[in-house]
Amino acid sequence: MKRRESITTYNRVAPVEELPESPELERAVLGALILEPAYLPDVRAIVESSAFLDANNGKIFDVLAAMDDEQAKIDLYTLLQRCKQTGAGIETAYLAQLTQCVGSGVNVLDHARRLKDVEIRRRLCLFGQELSARAAADPDGVLDWATEEITAIASDTVRAGDIMPLSDVLRATLDRLEQRQKARLSGACVGVPTGLQRLDAITGGWRGGQLIVLAGRPAMGKSAVMLYFARAAAASGVPVCIFSLEMPNDQLAGRMLVGGSDVSAGAFRVGNIDADGWYKLEQTRSALSALPVYLNDRAGISMTTIRSQCRTLQRRGRCGMVVIDYLQLLDTSTGNRTSTREREVAEASRAAKLLAKEIDAPVILLSQLSRKVEERADKTPLLSDLRESGAIEQDADIVAFIDRPAMYGAQTIETSRYGTISSEGVGVLHIAKNREGATGRIYFRHNDSLTQITDYETGTTSTSENPF
Repeated sequence: MKRRESITTYNRVAPVEELPESPELERAVLGALILEPAYLPDVRAIVESSAFLDANNGKIFDVLAAMDDEQAKIDLYTLLQRCKQTGAGIETAYLAQLTQCVGSGVNVLDHARRLKDVEIRRRLCLFGQELSARAAADPDGVLDWATEEITAIASDTVRAGDIMPLSDVLRATLDRLEQRQKARLSGACVGVPTGLQRLDAITGGWRGGQLIVLAGRPAMGKSAVMLYFARAAAASGVPVCIFSLEMPNDQLAGRMLVGGSDVSAGAFRVGNIDADGWYKLEQTRSALSALPVYLNDRAGISMTTIRSQCRTLQRRGRCGMVVIDYLQLLDTSTGNRTSTREREVAEASRAAKLLAKEIDAPVILLSQLSRKVEERADKTPLLSDLRESGAIEQDADIVAFIDRPAMYGAQTIETSRYGTISSEGVGVLHIAKNREGATGRIYFRHNDSLTQITDYETGTTSTSENPF
């Protein structure tokens, strides 16, 4: 007897021959607006001319919108005259018929919402048809295109909570203030803990909706500090999503294992681990495995894909903070030949800020600094050093530069808080921008491999001979 193999099948539906439409709703909305144009601003917040499948109806709505922008008086006569001026080709009889479709504008907002629903269904049908054609003809890039298109359709739906009265916003603001006060009185960090006490004191911890740009020159330790921030957040119970475009997942995991176990980075790299080292690594693996950290090391990922994955993980309670390492490695191609690299990077930076607001979680975006830092006598990073786009500075709520003076040959560091200190094993976080607080310098200690980081006041960390 032959074994019947399991075959995965998908429901096949017949192609949509007629797209969803509602001529009656289109005429009802336009007729109501002609009779009671005071509803026009509210209707425009719900639908655009694209909601009208009938080309003439779309033209009439565009004329009404233009008259509304000019605050012109709208009635049947003035609308007819404007249609003639614009060459819309609308007949008088048709406009008169529109006013006969409804008795008043009382239900126009409900009609507009229903018309918007029809448009969304029509766009979904068209999306499905184009998706099928693209997948069959040229599957390369179809997933990113589909994600972007479906996200655009979803974001175009009307959300009742988009507009809120000031009274509700004030109440919510005071509620959050009360939560911050309770956290401060209990000695807890107000936001997501950074792992550095001085940094928590200046920033209050990372906050939902914030875009934090962590920038530095190559080999300054951006990824190491990023991992430290990620582990501190995860240890406090905040799920962290790390998108690493530079290092593979196993290398990130290796750094975390070395940092948590105090095993020599050089020994870990070449596999020279004794029994005690293996015991420490297994103990660290057990502790790290309990942390809510999720890794994605796909190279050349786009912000559209990152947004889609973060939204999915957030719905499952697995995305409370996002880390992207790093901005200049993102896929920023737009297909527009006239677009510049600076504009593409600016769009990616803006997308990261919008992601932070949409999922109400902090987004830490790593970025490279230009070579101008190394050309100056004073190697202190400046906001103007952010590479390829000034928009990064504008989008960011916090900009922190990583600096290790010892890398430039400095033996000591002059500080206002600690006086003159040795530069060996000391890093500096320059908080160059803080939209909700103070700026300044945060000093931290690190080992040679940058796998262990502590507050400067905590004391020295153990060192390893070779960098990881």
